[in-house]
Amino acid sequence: MQNRLLGIHMIVQNEEQQLPRCLNSLNLPGIQWFITDTGSGDRTPEIARQFGATVLHAQWDNHFARARNISLPLAGTEWILCVDADECAIDGLEELMDYLPTVHKSVSKLKVTIENRIDEKTESQVVFQPVRLFRSGYGYRYEGRIHEQLVCDDTEKVRQESDPLAPLRLVHDGYLASQIAHGHKPSRNFKLLQQELNEHPDQPFHLYNLGVTYCQLGQIEKAADTFASSLHLTEFRAPYRPTLVRDYAKVLGALDRYDEGRALLAVETQHYPDYADLHFLYGDFLEQQGLEERAYQFYAKAVDKSGGVHRESDYVNEQGTDTYRPYTAMARLAQKRGFLQESAHLYGLALDHMSVYTPALQGLADVLQQSGESDEVIAEALLLRWKKRLNLREQDYAGEGTDEIRNMAHTLASCGAYGQALVLLQDLDQNVQIDPAVQLHWMLCASRCPEAVQLAEQLWGEREGIVEPVLPEQRLDWAIACWASGSGLSPAFLESSEQEDREVWGTMDTWFRGQQEQAWSPVRQSEVRLPEALQASAPNLIRDIVQRSVQTGQLTLAWQWFEKWVDGCTEKDQRMEFSRWLAGILYRQGYTRAAADLLIGCMTEGNLDEEGYFYLGEALFAKGHYDQAVSLFQQALERDAGSHRARAGSAISYLYLALGVIQKELSRSPSNPGLIADQAALLQRLRTAEGIPWRTDWHARERRNQLAEQPHFAMHDR
Repeated sequence: MQNRLLGIHMIVQNEEQQLPRCLNSLNLPGIQWFITDTGSGDRTPEIARQFGATVLHAQWDNHFARARNISLPLAGTEWILCVDADECAIDGLEELMDYLPTVHKSVSKLKVTIENRIDEKTESQVVFQPVRLFRSGYGYRYEGRIHEQLVCDDTEKVRQESDPLAPLRLVHDGYLASQIAHGHKPSRNFKLLQQELNEHPDQPFHLYNLGVTYCQLGQIEKAADTFASSLHLTEFRAPYRPTLVRDYAKVLGALDRYDEGRALLAVETQHYPDYADLHFLYGDFLEQQGLEERAYQFYAKAVDKSGGVHRESDYVNEQGTDTYRPYTAMARLAQKRGFLQESAHLYGLALDHMSVYTPALQGLADVLQQSGESDEVIAEALLLRWKKRLNLREQDYAGEGTDEIRNMAHTLASCGAYGQALVLLQDLDQNVQIDPAVQLHWMLCASRCPEAVQLAEQLWGEREGIVEPVLPEQRLDWAIACWASGSGLSPAFLESSEQEDREVWGTMDTWFRGQQEQAWSPVRQSEVRLPEALQASAPNLIRDIVQRSVQTGQLTLAWQWFEKWVDGCTEKDQRMEFSRWLAGILYRQGYTRAAADLLIGCMTEGNLDEEGYFYLGEALFAKGHYDQAVSLFQQALERDAGSHRARAGSAISYLYLALGVIQKELSRSPSNPGLIADQAALLQRLRTAEGIPWRTDWHARERRNQLAEQPHFAMHDR
């Protein structure tokens, strides 16, 4: 029996990939479908008829409203729902059918919730609530060549002041990067908007949508200019204006135009005090410029606008900007300031709203590690949150929440708890799909090298037929696991390589193992040359081996390869360049003492660059040696006057030196009001200056490495 309550109307063209998902999600017994096809060359009309749709054919004339209006007079239902092929219902369809008969006759149109996915991640989506449902026979139609708007000819029938929200939820993914790459929507939209603007110059709504299209085309500078023009022309009460402000601010942020963004949002957050997205963006701009205390306040305002509870809104909202995103940002700032207990609490609040939000998960693990908790305690804390969310008893959780277990394992690995990540996967009898190559890497980082070799042999050794090639990083992990286990490269390793690579790896392995004993011999040869066959390929490959060895914590192996290469270099500049390069890798990975050995050696030889001087200056700054740090930062600036890191480090060091002088004087005259005022002013300036992002960003993995045993990387000048 045909349903007289709801009909679904669509316009389509070449949508055979998307259409079945859409129709299946909205398929109810007796549903009335009107699908206007505008010239498909694929199976779109056939698929529509298979679902019982009435297919109308129309010639595409570059006008969305005309195409959408074709089916409206044919509606035989009380309500019309307009959807697109790249949308589908995810919730509320049955509730909608129960809700529509209860809608008062004075209400002629309804909003629905649409989750517009902007990234493949679940939490990356924009939520908005447009009018998509309206009564038939009330004179409703669409206007506009593109981004068509619903209008009504019979204003006597439409007197409602606001549009209620229906229970239906749709998801739209047509503008994901993966979808755009396979389509032509942005280019098509650009041409249509140009036509509209030729006919209606400086129409602000079309300018706004042109700016959006520029964003989709990757032309961000043009998007910013177009948004600015649209905002200048847009009336304050225009319904799209808050979204225009939001998108304009995001583009300014993407262009690092933070001063302009702050000026914009300082005004617009007053105009829209309950728009969480604007407060969150304002907080981000302030944080980027080092104004962390004010940033924290605006992140808190983003949460306060909703009380942490999702609500119906006339605004376009990015998911989580009123809950887990600002909580995570506040937690990050609290952690940076050393308020670790507060930080852990805020990360927990973020996870209460989005249990799989990766920045909050990794932040919680990081702050727990910084607080001195063991890897076992960190893993248990993550597990307790998971069990609490699922409301499960200890014996009940097998088979539940595999995605969260995967996230927990990756979170533990992100904070350097590789061994505990492997234990988690082993202890929980779950069908958790973790890339075996990732597990191999974790084993190597946990110094379980023989197990890593065994897993590599299982993955890529003794396999018949054509298999996928081993990726370069996977091959490096396999080779490092072999050498770190005290053995050479296995036959399976060499056989899995291409013929040309096989010869290089084989020769390298023979040379390395043949020379290993010399590294520990009290009698060293004055010069060890590489085999002639390796002269061309060896430098880059050795760099890859050394870098990967450092990244996986195999410093002894990295040291051995470094020594071999340095001993084989005939030119002093080559040795120095290689030493500076390795020092940078060691320093960024947290091996500061090992890096300092190399950097001091280079400095002694008068061969240190801007980066090296900065790293040494930063290391001394961390120990409170501000006078020596200033000298090194100044030398970094002599080599690169544009180094903002060295400039900030130098300025902050001077502030600390000045503070030290004042505090020394205060010890002699503790009641001097001038000195007390100067100290307070300096402390305030230091709080602001320390918010500038100039220092090397270290997290749990790097903090562990700073405490780990580090081989002595001496500079050899032979």
